[in-house]
Amino acid sequence: MLEKGDISSPEYAELKRRFGWEFNGMRLHEYYFGSLRNNKEMLNKSSEIYKQIEHDFGSFDDWQKDFNALAMIRGIGWVILYYDTVSKRLFNIWINEHETSHLAGATPIIVLDVFEHAWMVEYGNKADYIKTYFDAINWEVIENRFEDAIR
Repeated sequence: MLEKGDISSPEYAELKRRFGWEFNGMRLHEYYFGSLRNNKEMLNKSSEIYKQIEHDFGSFDDWQKDFNALAMIRGIGWVILYYDTVSKRLFNIWINEHETSHLAGATPIIVLDVFEHAWMVEYGNKADYIKTYFDAINWEVIENRFEDAIR
């Protein structure tokens, strides 16, 4: 289309509109699957991410309660723990579908898929899925993402 100069067509416009949705869906799944492991591992309490979570949320438990509460919201999308380099803070954010509510310039640290396809068939309810997700987090990957973000 572009080579032919056909940039005013509805097809071209739709391709451009859909690109962000498709790209974000791909990238968010990479973050999600890239942070999973087969065995349960605890986050190192002396790690920088643990210290930042405690600083920004009061405690690790308070952060996890907030993250889980977002994950239990009705709807399809993602729950993401972002790090913002400007405010130097962590934020738990609900992302509708793949594209709405991302924090501009912030770095995804933890990414949880809460579309029905992620939990409905195997778990039947979100609460069991969320617990299993937290048991499968590869905290070393999360620590590395955070350390890259704060550099």
